[in-house]
Amino acid sequence: MKYFTKNLIIFSVLLAVITIVFRYALSSLLQNQHFSWVWIITVCYALFIFSLGWIFGKRDRLAFAWYDIGIRFHFNTYIICNAIAYIWFTLEFQSSYEKIASVYSTMIYWGIGLLIHFIIYLYTRKHSIKGIQRSELFE
Repeated sequence: MKYFTKNLIIFSVLLAVITIVFRYALSSLLQNQHFSWVWIITVCYALFIFSLGWIFGKRDRLAFAWYDIGIRFHFNTYIICNAIAYIWFTLEFQSSYEKIASVYSTMIYWGIGLLIHFIIYLYTRKHSIKGIQRSELFE
């Protein structure tokens, strides 16, 4: 299976750019003590990224007959978002209200969610033939 498709690469680049903008906005809002705005941009960011993944995932599914239940997009999102957050702290761009522990806890809890998603992926893969659902092959 070709892991890096055109849709996944475009999604990853857009995700990286949007995540850097989000990190900058988040740190700026926290530093200026606009705490109520933090929730608003965080929810908007999450919904936007989910929608972006959904759109590019659907395009990928239409282009290829894979049945991977979005694990490639989820894994790339996990790597990109957490790498940018970690680099943000390494370069000391964070506000004085942000702690590195929040990045670590996000990595752990999101990693648990990713692990559950991977287990579900393995289960669904077990019930497919070369990544294509059996019901689609034998209709």
